[in-house]
Amino acid sequence: MEHARMAGSRPWRATGVALLVFSLLGVNEVSATSLQVAPTSLQLEARQRAGELWLTNSGTSPVKLQVRVFRWVQQDGKEQLLPTEDLLATPPMQELAAGQQQLVRVMRAVADAPAEQQYYRLIVDEVPDLATRSEGMQFVLRYSIPVFVQPGAGGRLAPQLHARLVRLDDGRNGVEVGNTGNSYAQIADLALGSPERPRIVHPGLLGYVLPGQVMRWPLERTAIDRDNDQITAKLNGESEQTSLPPPPAR
Repeated sequence: MEHARMAGSRPWRATGVALLVFSLLGVNEVSATSLQVAPTSLQLEARQRAGELWLTNSGTSPVKLQVRVFRWVQQDGKEQLLPTEDLLATPPMQELAAGQQQLVRVMRAVADAPAEQQYYRLIVDEVPDLATRSEGMQFVLRYSIPVFVQPGAGGRLAPQLHARLVRLDDGRNGVEVGNTGNSYAQIADLALGSPERPRIVHPGLLGYVLPGQVMRWPLERTAIDRDNDQITAKLNGESEQTSLPPPPAR
């Protein structure tokens, strides 16, 4: 799980897979549905017209779902979801019975290969059943699936990262990661110290940095030696730590 939000509030921080959404219907009872999504990210090749996503209701009650696609951008260190017609998800609405699976096709509207990598988010929302759950608090899930469309031009695609420890606007310690490469970077297991003896300060998925962007995240560690700590992380699912050098001097 990534984090929770109240139904009707501003959407999510776009770093991972599932979000927990609370639908307030009262205080007397709690209900939950079990929804699973696979895979947790989609890669479409330059001329691939469609990808596939499987939704599974492993609970004991039916679940209503809404599937939408947004263009995914990063600006000023923040995630944004913008309307798009470049990708279509079908079917966009469905109801899954207990134990049922549903195939969702993610289809490109244009057959031509893009000139550069393209980035989208496929949002799968469990729709609260207000008609049958008139009391209590209902827990519903939101899955945010990254979708990457690869470019048709030749050449190597790779992120080029730099990182530094910073003080965030709210006073917390944080890390700033910039990407000057031509491909996205998924960052996990952020650590301080050498790649051989890393001290993990953020286990698991931290987030993504798209090309040409700079992202910032808080770190829970309270005392950080900004002069000596080397920053490393696991990139794009790799098993080994990779050094993230400091940004070039201005």
